[in-house]
Amino acid sequence: MPRSPDIEARIAAVRRFSRFYTRQLGLLQESLVHTRFSLTEARVLYELANRHSVTASELAADLNLDHGYLSRILRRFGEDGLLAKKRAANDGRQSVITITAKGRKAFAPLNKGSHDQVAGMLEKLKPADQARVVGAMNTVESLLGTSSRSSSAVPAIILRPHHPADMG
Repeated sequence: MPRSPDIEARIAAVRRFSRFYTRQLGLLQESLVHTRFSLTEARVLYELANRHSVTASELAADLNLDHGYLSRILRRFGEDGLLAKKRAANDGRQSVITITAKGRKAFAPLNKGSHDQVAGMLEKLKPADQARVVGAMNTVESLLGTSSRSSSAVPAIILRPHHPADMG
């Protein structure tokens, strides 16, 4: 069954925005913010730097990454001394992964570069426009995040306009 012209236009608009934003952030470059890390490697390093500890299974699930691909990244990070692994106390098949001091040192310029890149984009805008951009991003995250959650999630609260007798 063919899709309606309205949905086709919306699909095209989402894809156009995705291409635009990917370009804005430089996500198609071989490395992220002039570091040696790819986007995926940077995201894994970010997660390690912002968690106390995590297992590879948890990380793969949270980032929606192929276990084999993540395993290769983690092996490389381990060889470079960016992370440490320790057997999980509750499951000997799992390893608990933590970032090392060397890993934090490697993450620092990546974090600063990303921060500065976004600051540069926002600083070109007036404060009211900055707020609009952030509000729009929150809206996208809220709407798409809600639709991707499981059906067992708590339903969103929807406020409707007042009706006669509501306030009486």
